[in-house]
Amino acid sequence: MTSEISSLRYRIQKLRETMTLDMTHLPSTNTPVFNLIIEMRANIKILGDSARVTQLRQEVINLKDINLNQQELTNELGTLNETLKEQIDDLTDKNETIQTEMDEKTRLYGQAQDRLDECREENYHLSQSLEGAHEDITESELVHDKLNQKLRILGLTHIAWRARNLRQAQILNVEFNTARTAWRNQRDRNRHIARELQNCRRHGRNLQNDKVLIEFWRDQLILRYEKWKNKTHGARQIINNLNQQIFALQNNPLVNPLNMAAIQDVTSALAPMIAQIPMYTGQEPPDEYYNKFMQVFQYGNTLGVVGFNDAVKTRMLSSRLAERFIPPDPFPIRNIHT
Repeated sequence: MTSEISSLRYRIQKLRETMTLDMTHLPSTNTPVFNLIIEMRANIKILGDSARVTQLRQEVINLKDINLNQQELTNELGTLNETLKEQIDDLTDKNETIQTEMDEKTRLYGQAQDRLDECREENYHLSQSLEGAHEDITESELVHDKLNQKLRILGLTHIAWRARNLRQAQILNVEFNTARTAWRNQRDRNRHIARELQNCRRHGRNLQNDKVLIEFWRDQLILRYEKWKNKTHGARQIINNLNQQIFALQNNPLVNPLNMAAIQDVTSALAPMIAQIPMYTGQEPPDEYYNKFMQVFQYGNTLGVVGFNDAVKTRMLSSRLAERFIPPDPFPIRNIHT
């Protein structure tokens, strides 16, 4: 647009120069042409003014754009300023950190320099020591030669001792194998003994358990015996009395032996009744068992046989008693409590 305006200005300038030419030499018949030229000049002036206004408007628009761009640049500059400020602060902090590190490194450098001086002094002392050691090495070389001679002698001695030790090692190896075999045999015997010991301990624990059971049942038997003893005290007393009566009858024979046939008849008559009474084993009270026999004996008394006395009744009663309630030998009569 600016180039077009410049071209238009250039053309207008050329037209103005052309219009300023001297027209006096023209004839009078050319007057309308001159007027036409004047009108054209006026039109061109108007056109130039309108072009200038358009140019000014465009420049105003451009100025507004420039102002907007300037505002944006101002904002960007503010942002950049803040960013630069932050970066400057960071650089300041880093500078302080670097300065601190430099101070620390300077201090460490000073310490290293001091340590270097100390090392130099130590190096000097070591150099002096090395010179002394060199002299000692020279003396040691002489000693080394002497030691080499002794080492050769010791080497020969070592070979002799080695041969001797090999022979002893062979002997010791044989003895070791023998001892190892004996140790293995002893170990097997010990294991067998250990197993036997475990079996004995297991058997002992079983015996201990059996002992506990035996003691338990012994105590139970003692309790049962005491209960039975207290329960059968009356029966044993009756049996003791009957045994005494039997002993008395055995020592005193019957007065009338002619009544034996009648007694046999009584016993035959009472035998079925006595057979119905079970054997006495201590399971029922003695008084009740004795009352059963007394009922049978009362029937025998009704027969009126003189020989049916207490001795016969005692023998009948003893025939129905268990073996443990009959004394094995009535002479002498033993107390059942003992």
